[in-house]
Amino acid sequence: MLYILRRQHMKNKRKLNKENLIALIIAIILVMMLIVSTISVGLLASMLKGKPKVTIDKFESNQSTQIFDANGELIGSVGNQIRTNVTYDKLPQSLIDALVSIEDSRYFSHNGFDIARFTKSALNNIKSMSFSQGGSTLTMQLIKNTYFVDDEAGLSAQKKISRKLQEIFMSFDVNKILSKERAIELYLNKLNFGGSGNIRGIQTAAQYYFGKDVQELTLPESAMLVGIVNSPKYYNPFRYLDYATERRDTVLNLMHHHGYITKKELTLAKSVKVEDLLVKDGNKSFGNLNQYQAYIDTVVEEAKNLTGLDPYSTPMKIYTYMDQPVQKVIDNIQAGNVDGYFEYPDELVEIAVVSMNNSNGQINAVGGGRNYASGGSLLLNHATDQYKQPGSSVKPFLSYALAFEILGWNTNHVIVDRPYVYRGTSKVIKNYSGRYAGDVILKDAVGQSLNIPAIVTLQEVIDNVGSKHVVSYLQNLGFSKVTRENFDLGFSIGGSNFEANAVELAGAHATMINAGDYIKPHTISKIEFLDGSEPIEAKYTPVNVLSKEAAYIVSDLMYNNVYGPYTNYMSILRRDYPVYAKTGTTDWGNEGLDYGIPQGAAKDQWLIASTSKYTVSVWVGYEKAIKDKDTYFTVAKERLNTRGKIAKLVLDANEMHGIPEGIHKPDGVIQLKHILGTYPYASPIEGMDEKFVVTSLIKKDFANLVDPQSASVEQLSNLDVTLDATGNVQIKFPVYPDASKLEIAPEHKDISLNEGGKYVEAYGKRIFDWTWVYGRILYKGKITINNNVVHEFNSESETYNSTIALQPGQLINVCGYYGYGNLEVNSNQVCREFTIEDKDITFTVPNNKATRTDIETFAQTYGITTTFTEVIDASKKDSNEIYNSGVLVNGQTLTLKQSELPRLILTVYIYKAPACGENAELVNGVCTCLVGYEGDPKVGCKLKTLQPDSSTPSNP
Repeated sequence: MLYILRRQHMKNKRKLNKENLIALIIAIILVMMLIVSTISVGLLASMLKGKPKVTIDKFESNQSTQIFDANGELIGSVGNQIRTNVTYDKLPQSLIDALVSIEDSRYFSHNGFDIARFTKSALNNIKSMSFSQGGSTLTMQLIKNTYFVDDEAGLSAQKKISRKLQEIFMSFDVNKILSKERAIELYLNKLNFGGSGNIRGIQTAAQYYFGKDVQELTLPESAMLVGIVNSPKYYNPFRYLDYATERRDTVLNLMHHHGYITKKELTLAKSVKVEDLLVKDGNKSFGNLNQYQAYIDTVVEEAKNLTGLDPYSTPMKIYTYMDQPVQKVIDNIQAGNVDGYFEYPDELVEIAVVSMNNSNGQINAVGGGRNYASGGSLLLNHATDQYKQPGSSVKPFLSYALAFEILGWNTNHVIVDRPYVYRGTSKVIKNYSGRYAGDVILKDAVGQSLNIPAIVTLQEVIDNVGSKHVVSYLQNLGFSKVTRENFDLGFSIGGSNFEANAVELAGAHATMINAGDYIKPHTISKIEFLDGSEPIEAKYTPVNVLSKEAAYIVSDLMYNNVYGPYTNYMSILRRDYPVYAKTGTTDWGNEGLDYGIPQGAAKDQWLIASTSKYTVSVWVGYEKAIKDKDTYFTVAKERLNTRGKIAKLVLDANEMHGIPEGIHKPDGVIQLKHILGTYPYASPIEGMDEKFVVTSLIKKDFANLVDPQSASVEQLSNLDVTLDATGNVQIKFPVYPDASKLEIAPEHKDISLNEGGKYVEAYGKRIFDWTWVYGRILYKGKITINNNVVHEFNSESETYNSTIALQPGQLINVCGYYGYGNLEVNSNQVCREFTIEDKDITFTVPNNKATRTDIETFAQTYGITTTFTEVIDASKKDSNEIYNSGVLVNGQTLTLKQSELPRLILTVYIYKAPACGENAELVNGVCTCLVGYEGDPKVGCKLKTLQPDSSTPSNP
């Protein structure tokens, strides 16, 4: 209802006349009556001696700090007192009339002190023997609120006669230096109007209760606000609607009594329900119950760092990058208002959420914890003030980013996942699952979140550039708690002394998306000071901490985490455009045992997810262990995937800014085709099985391939060769250094740890072995005579024997080398040289009892030609005769030149008994049938047939 009636008040200041002088004397007499036993003028002077000096600036009230979102809309006010000052010309007449009606009806006619009002109150106090009625004018109340009340502490001076006397005399001073209008302005800007926080001043009260500026107040609204002043808590309509309504009507009745409104206006104003005037649930842009409180708290701390001033005590206008729709989504997540999309594992689990723009570092939304809005700044802001071990979420931008940048690795580099002992310690590091992969491709090591490969990788980086470089890199990524003193290899898996908050992790991951440029995450764009000081424009210059090529390759790993063939908690983020993510988990270790928590149970879960535009950092976990309250993640709790569902909701909210595209691949990143499992990376062999060939992303500067034919065979250090006079050659190689290469490698290998007294049995996969392409390593060689190859060999044994025909004057070369069995990929060659001389060879001819085999072996040994003739002679059976040019030489020792041996021909007669047939035997050297047998004894004899006797009679 518009309040139209305006009344002119008496505003002409009256000079002190005789009537006023009499009033003053009466007032003094009345005051003196209240001061028991005080009749001394000296004592009165003593009471006034401590009277404060009245100055105009003392009455000025500090305004609160206002915070605005990215669109310039007010989202909250903070301060020791929440206040926005207004000038008198902004005050509606209905408000002024309501104020003087209830508080000081003769305000515009007295000189700061109303003798009639004071006298009436004094008499009532004497009658009741109390000081419950003060009789103060608006001017005296302004003085009390300015000089005798500690409003921030909620304390006021005791009700003493001396204080009341000082207020009276000070009111005269105020009436001289302030106009009535200015005094009302200062008074209304200073008043406590209650509310959920430190609401002060009429403008802030109008916004808080009605969501409008003071000049827009209607008559019933003005009456309600004025009525609150007497008891801000008791008459708060959000708490005590009936009392507030009754008080409002009291004010309206007095306005009618004093002639400020008509009977009709009174009736109409009282018919309006107070609850219909109020904003729904109170305006939460004020005080501690703010739906954006987590973001506001983040802004306040950032403002302190930027200005060195506290926004609670120094009024400012702070302009931020808060995105209300995204922030509202996070606020609903904090409050659990997610329409059944997910549920929290229990009541003790906490969360932190940060959403930021990758290209400029602007934080557009913050989640500080469960039910954060209801606790306001009394709660720990888990997003900014809580530092936790980040776990595996650091692997992409730490170990692997530096491996791409410094070591020149590619995305399919092969690392061994095996039990590992920190260098210089006895501490064994195991994977979270307790299993080991063996050989693992780098991108799979990230996708499966394996610990050992990340540790091994960072150790190689440190060996290459030193830990100082790594520490500087992390500090440049914004990790405030990383120092050279607390850094160790455990940082590679986000453990040990590595601690970070959700904002820092968002900034580090965003750097990978932002071509390696780090921009400090921030919420503030500009700060203006209400005292007119020079405003601050927040500028954040990108700092390059990683090449754009390495950053892109890291982003490819994080893309693979989401869309790769893995069973993990990131697949929930899949959508029609690229998403890049990494999870992280940390556990209680042994710390939780005293609280009933199983050893190694998880306490923190991270998920950092990015599009090309925004990064969302999510933490879900337990702030502290509580005995027997299951403050850890069971398998069932983990499967809820709370972190993944939160990240998905925030990514969805950011879609309103447009569907993001993929990250542009820099020209300095190329695809390298090479043999899997080789390093340095080897070029493919023509015709080799394609299953051994992969295409990987790598920085162009490192895209060099080596010739696989010189990449893997160990060098031969020595060769032992013996050659005897008969041409027998024995070749002995040093055993090949890598015994595993002497066999075709199996698909699995022993990766057990046995170091420093620590033994962990483990077996893992073998991704590639040269033997699968080249075959096993063989001991190879060749023999040449006078530079002509007469023999080549491939031996599985390191010792090889052969025989060659020797001739005097021959130059014999025996050469050996290692080499693969399937392809001509060999080691260096080691040779031994021999010159053949025509020596005397002494030998003994076999005796006449030697077997044919003995004679053949003898002949072969010395290179002698033999001819054999078998003779049937029973008298000489199982003997032999050996002739040299018709001369019998059995058992004789002969000496010949070496050159004569090949020309020597020995004639050998082997004597055998005749062979008899079946049922025959040798008798006196002649085959004879056995008794009772007949036939040819050389062929075989048969049983004789009996002829029947002709004289035998027949049967009757």
